[in-house]
Amino acid sequence: MSYFNQYQYDDLKSRDNDFYAQIKYDLILDLLRDRRMSILNAGCGAGDLSFLLSKFGHTVTGIDPSEEYICLAKEKAKKMNDKENNVFFVDSIESYSPNQKFDCVITTDVLEHIEDDKNAMSKLSSLVRPGGIIITAVPAMPSLFGMHDESLGHFRRYSRRSLAELAECSGNIEIKKIRYFAFSLIPVCWLYSKFLRKSYPIGDGSSGLVSSLLKVILRVEKRIYTPLGISLICFGVKKGQINS
Repeated sequence: MSYFNQYQYDDLKSRDNDFYAQIKYDLILDLLRDRRMSILNAGCGAGDLSFLLSKFGHTVTGIDPSEEYICLAKEKAKKMNDKENNVFFVDSIESYSPNQKFDCVITTDVLEHIEDDKNAMSKLSSLVRPGGIIITAVPAMPSLFGMHDESLGHFRRYSRRSLAELAECSGNIEIKKIRYFAFSLIPVCWLYSKFLRKSYPIGDGSSGLVSSLLKVILRVEKRIYTPLGISLICFGVKKGQINS
């Protein structure tokens, strides 16, 4: 089975200029502030989040079923001379069998690609030590499902309730925090993906007035909880006694 998706590949290559993705990553980094952990970045893509995590002192293992995406990650690691705290493997969540339990598992924009997301969430939970952290970010609002989702091979978008139920279905994840992000991008998502059925005008590195304004708005949104948004971020802890 081929996991390569040209639309997704092009999207991953533009992440350096995607301020929406960068601010979302900042939200994840804030959840891990003042910690130093072993982290599994499941569905790591080109490794952008992995490199940010290692920059803050975490040891990161990145897996992705696409060999092309892992090649991008390894190329970046070589250029950045960041191979000590980052390792990358071609593997899927379903088949990955490490010889360790991680302090933290992170998935960003991954579960929507997996048809059996309940099984995937249970597997992710099994890879975390008791008391460890599970962070999941997914596209939100099923009503926004459109061309972008179809092109990326998404099976679904999530509501706050459906993501919470997914996390809880494993039976051993205690949700500590769940929030929407990017309320301001709902009109953009609806207009381009749902109505015009075109690629988003985000992540192209543009420096126009609209782009600059959106950056400011998203930075403000990072600090507040909004009732809706195009992304959901869930922070959970694996139940069980922590081994000393």
